[in-house]
Amino acid sequence: MTTAENAVIVIPTYWTWPTGESHRPVTAAYDHPTPLDSDSTLPALLEDLAAQRAKGFRVLILTGLAHPDLGAAASEHVRQLLQSFQGRLDLRLCEATALRRLGRLLQLTAQESELIHLGSYSGIRNLQLLVPHILGAEVVVALDDDERVQPDYAQRALERAGQIFNADRVLGLAGPYLQRDGGLLLPESAPTGNLFRDKARSINAAMRLLTQEKGGLAPSPMALGGNMVFHRELFTSVCFDPGITRGEDIDYLINARLQGIRWWFDPDLTILHLPPRHYETPPYQRTREDVLRFIYEREKLRLHGEVKPAWLEPYPGALLGHDLAQHAAAALEMEATPELVERLGGPQSIVEAAQEHARRNAPRYPDFVKTWQDLMKRLEQDSALRQASAAVFPRL
Repeated sequence: MTTAENAVIVIPTYWTWPTGESHRPVTAAYDHPTPLDSDSTLPALLEDLAAQRAKGFRVLILTGLAHPDLGAAASEHVRQLLQSFQGRLDLRLCEATALRRLGRLLQLTAQESELIHLGSYSGIRNLQLLVPHILGAEVVVALDDDERVQPDYAQRALERAGQIFNADRVLGLAGPYLQRDGGLLLPESAPTGNLFRDKARSINAAMRLLTQEKGGLAPSPMALGGNMVFHRELFTSVCFDPGITRGEDIDYLINARLQGIRWWFDPDLTILHLPPRHYETPPYQRTREDVLRFIYEREKLRLHGEVKPAWLEPYPGALLGHDLAQHAAAALEMEATPELVERLGGPQSIVEAAQEHARRNAPRYPDFVKTWQDLMKRLEQDSALRQASAAVFPRL
């Protein structure tokens, strides 16, 4: 079992313009970024972490930005949120200023800068792995700021990491989200026959299979980004793909599997998921992000693995079929409004843009893997560089 002292718990936070400035431009699409003048869900989770039975872990907060111009304001705001937890938790902060300092130290190439930044899910998630590596972590535990955890969560997350299970090493571990009502399943509407509109039904089918046996682990086709555990042998080899715009959690699982690393699911490693509904993006925008995601995923699997492999059933495999583009266009048609079409594009143009994005970016993935592995090795082998980099993230 990994000791807590060798673990870093990472919590990305996502920030957008104050409510009175919501008309201002954004360069990153997040599910529910928090306006800078609104209440954050982060303090409640930090209270839970301060009450953990396991002691000695570090907590890294990442400030994701809907637009680069938010950097200074988001940093100041998050620092204020963290003040009351200084001394109660070993807190570190990765925000825009720190990232610029790190970039200068590492003399990042253009491709390395594509991998690590605060302006996309994949860029933020790679920082979620890079900074703990700099800090010497053996295990990274990924949470999200809209969650609550029980006092034994950290202990449970660490006890399996790196252990042998069924003759395989547990290098990647996922657990389920509990919904507001305490249940495991998402709300389902009546089936429509459309893969995108029926996505919740596919997710629930996978969740039922993964949680049917308590007390053990199961090989998993699915991971939820706010409840993932990464062993060092995994995160120094596998990166988040800059080509993925959403669904970076399952994409990472696929990336690991392409390198022969299996992901495991622990049905008892639960968190309570409490997303702030009033900040949610419109369904048309979320579907657009899903269209980009699954069309890209299918192309990456076609190039570097196999399309719709059996180990991805029932989800996300359900959304990787040959008729994906037709289902995508139909789902977008059902959710389109004139305002959203004007802002985000029409259904067919979104599908075509997704196909072009996949054609252009999926072939680049192996180069990103090599770049990531080289960066990890450089930090591991150059102790002076690693020490200087760690100084960028002092305890608050």
